[in-house]
Amino acid sequence: MLLDYPNPPLQHDATRVLFAGDASSLATMQALLSSLPICARGQVFVEVESADDIVPLVSPGRVTVTWLARDRRSGAPGSGRLCTPGVALERAVRAWLAEMYLEPADLATGEHVVWIGGPMSFAYDLRHDLRSLLSTDAAHPVA
Repeated sequence: MLLDYPNPPLQHDATRVLFAGDASSLATMQALLSSLPICARGQVFVEVESADDIVPLVSPGRVTVTWLARDRRSGAPGSGRLCTPGVALERAVRAWLAEMYLEPADLATGEHVVWIGGPMSFAYDLRHDLRSLLSTDAAHPVA
């Protein structure tokens, strides 16, 4: 299930999660994490400008929080450009999904709750692809 709005209510039985966002979504992310049951498992990605922006996030023991500081990452490989907002998060989420779900349909038919925070322009392509993949009426999910 894709929670595709800024401050979503989380169903009480959410046990497999993927939350991702930027620094502007930290309060919502912490609220979502605090409402998870202790048996929840999953991944949280938070993209921030620099390592100085990292703050503690409390999560259930089997939910991993990964911080993505843009000042420590490059833009497009081989380009020499800096990492722009949304790039580190999109790479991390796509890599995690590829590792955890070899077939996109496995995610679409699973019990995962996915939420992407931040401005609507943040990680736009990732949001679009997840909407296509996780739409309830999609007969053939798109990778």
